[in-house]
Amino acid sequence: MKSDQERAVELLLSHRGMLLGYITSIVRDADLAEDVLQNVAVVVLKKAAAVQDDRQFPAWARRVARLEALTALRQRRRSPELLDGAVLDLLEGHWAVTDWPAAPARKALRGCVERLSPYARQLITLRYVEGLPSRAVAERMNRPVNTVHVALSRTYKLLAECVRRSVARQGEGT
Repeated sequence: MKSDQERAVELLLSHRGMLLGYITSIVRDADLAEDVLQNVAVVVLKKAAAVQDDRQFPAWARRVARLEALTALRQRRRSPELLDGAVLDLLEGHWAVTDWPAAPARKALRGCVERLSPYARQLITLRYVEGLPSRAVAERMNRPVNTVHVALSRTYKLLAECVRRSVARQGEGT
């Protein structure tokens, strides 16, 4: 039987990409995100027994990551642009999509992104491929920032539902 710490290490390794992406979306600095991920690993290993069900791990680890990321930003006297607590709460629901096994969800996400409208695909590309903050995306697309936030939120919901359906179909073998 595995110890709590051995189980925690396995869970950390299997969810590393999701956690790093989540942290990076908060701190917007790859080096700082790696540092924060190390802090998250320390907390997770110390509190490994806190997670009784492996399915709860991704959400619990994101809560730890969020707290550690915000602490790191405060220590560096930086604040995440446009990512206040309400926005992070909204994003949490969308990050839950990554709680599924990584390969099927990734495959589904690629297909779902391809089916987006050109406008939504451009928003996602500018925001996540080019890593532009929402304000820069709005400027690039000549749209108000609030319009971009609403469009991104709708796109997240569409993608989440599309990925859920696709993963469910994959699970059914169709």
